[in-house]
Amino acid sequence: MTAHMNFVATTKILVLSDDAAAASFMLDTFGSLSRYDVRHMALKALGEGRVDPAQFDMIVVDVDNGDVLQRPELIAFRTNNRNIPLVVVSEELADDRLRLLFRLNGNDWLKKPLDRRALIDMISLHAPAAGASDSRVHAVVSAVGGAGASVIASSLAHVLAQPTKNSAPRVNLFDLDFSSGSLGQYLNLANDYDLVPVIANPSRVDVEFVDLVRKRHSGGFSLLSFKQPSVLLSPKGAELVLRMLDVVAFESDQTILDVPYYQTPWKDDVLGSVNSITIVSEMTIPALHQARDLFLNLTRLRGSSDSIFVVINKHRSSLFSLGLRRQQVDKVFKETQAHLIDYDWETLSEALNRGVLPFEVNARSHFCRGVGKLGALVR
Repeated sequence: MTAHMNFVATTKILVLSDDAAAASFMLDTFGSLSRYDVRHMALKALGEGRVDPAQFDMIVVDVDNGDVLQRPELIAFRTNNRNIPLVVVSEELADDRLRLLFRLNGNDWLKKPLDRRALIDMISLHAPAAGASDSRVHAVVSAVGGAGASVIASSLAHVLAQPTKNSAPRVNLFDLDFSSGSLGQYLNLANDYDLVPVIANPSRVDVEFVDLVRKRHSGGFSLLSFKQPSVLLSPKGAELVLRMLDVVAFESDQTILDVPYYQTPWKDDVLGSVNSITIVSEMTIPALHQARDLFLNLTRLRGSSDSIFVVINKHRSSLFSLGLRRQQVDKVFKETQAHLIDYDWETLSEALNRGVLPFEVNARSHFCRGVGKLGALVR
């Protein structure tokens, strides 16, 4: 079954500070965000040679009132490790000590007393994700209701989240159907967080907020799914969704968006900017024509059909079937080749009833193999 688990930390931060209160504040702040692994040492560690900067992705130095800026070991430490991002926190400094601060050639500076949100924003801006690649965003959009795009989106998230020899990808799955929040139900991860106060003030959305509201799935990805119809109706709903998308994409190596078939205030903005789009349809004439219209509209919106894929879900093949055949699908989609995913009622119905992924029921099913091929295309 699914479970809510913390993220694996990906960015190691060293905090050098002799101010117990400030160090405790930073440890608590960074420790609340699961993407960070933080360690604290006193500044004397620099002179004792106990700091191995190669172990860390970022360093935070608290110079307090500026006295430490005159220590030669600090200058030597920075000179020898200029390739590691460095941010500085301090009290208000006199002009002569500000000049010494500039000699450190840090990436940023924050004045004490520290503000939690300002600290998070600064670290999020400068901290690299260890071993991360450029973030990619993939939309899975239904041509018609009931085509099975949500199940494909969650299965695609599982495929992209599988670790490789060199990395363990950070993958987020974002359910944009706020009318039902169906992915939370499908995966047994229903989210009762109330977004109404946040809709009124979308500027509250930051890394800390997203880390608070998303849930971890045992398949290796994290889920954001909310049954909050008010998001669709609010004048600030689009701003909220786009802010959440920005933060989620920033935090991920791969982001999968489950986009509903109906129009929303943010749908075109999202589909015009993602790295890939997978249109999901059924094997019926009305659904295929809807998918073709959507394909043509998205091609115009993006200026190209590149990275737009068409998936015909719930495909049934039979020697003597009177249903639609592959050749008829090809006639509808002349500009691109549609990918067929076979229907596996036993696997999918058991997965939905148990609240698990189809891969957990039968990883070798035709459905799972079809989604695996899709993952190779969009990765």
